[in-house]
Amino acid sequence: MSRRRGNLETTVFVTVGTTSFDDLITEVNKPLFHAALWCIGYRQLVIQFGDGVVEPKSPSFESVRDAARYSKMCVDANVKPLSIDSFRFKSDLDLEFSSSSLVISHGGAGTCLRALTPGGLRRLIVVINETLMGNHQEELAEALAEGRHAIVTTPSKLLKLLCDEPGGCKFPGKLSSSKISELLRPQVRPADAGFTSFQRGSPERLLEYLETRLKT
Repeated sequence: MSRRRGNLETTVFVTVGTTSFDDLITEVNKPLFHAALWCIGYRQLVIQFGDGVVEPKSPSFESVRDAARYSKMCVDANVKPLSIDSFRFKSDLDLEFSSSSLVISHGGAGTCLRALTPGGLRRLIVVINETLMGNHQEELAEALAEGRHAIVTTPSKLLKLLCDEPGGCKFPGKLSSSKISELLRPQVRPADAGFTSFQRGSPERLLEYLETRLKT
C-alpha cells in the first residue's frame, strides 16, 4: 500500500519487528480495534507486519460501526475504519515513528527505545507474545510498566485494554486517569497523562536503565 505521512496527532504505528506476530495482527484487523481507536481520537493506522502469514486488512464500514455501537464506546455516527498503510519491512522506520503519537509494538528493546525517544512525543503499548511468555521481552515490558514508560498487554487482552474493560493490561501506577481512553487520547500530552519520558537526545539513558532493571 502507498505510504502517506498523515497527521501526527491521529496516527498509530503498529510494528512487529524483524520476524512475525500473527496474533497481534489478527487483533489489529478486527472491527473493534478500529472502532476503539476511532472513538479515542485516532484516524490513521500504519502497520509493519514482518514475515507473518496474517496480513493487515481493513474491516468493513458496517462492522466497525456495529462494533462501536455494541461496545458503547462512543456515539459518533461517523465512526469508520482507520486509514491503513502497511508493509512487511523497511530499512528505515524513522518516518513511521516520527509520524505517530501512539506506538503499539512487540517488546523488542530497539523498538521500545525508538518509540520512547525523543521523550514526551508518543505513547507506547507493548504487546507481549503469549507464545513466548517468560522471555526477555516480557521482563523488559514489566520494567517499562513499572517505570511508567509504557502500558503492557497481550494480544488476547489488547481489545479489552482499548475498550476500558478490566484486566486488559499491566497498568502503571500514578497515571492521571484509570481510563485508557483518556490516557491515550492524542490531544493529551503523554506527560500530562502521567507517563514518564527520557530526556530528549539521551537514548543511552534508556538502554542503561533497561539493562539495570533486567539484571535485578
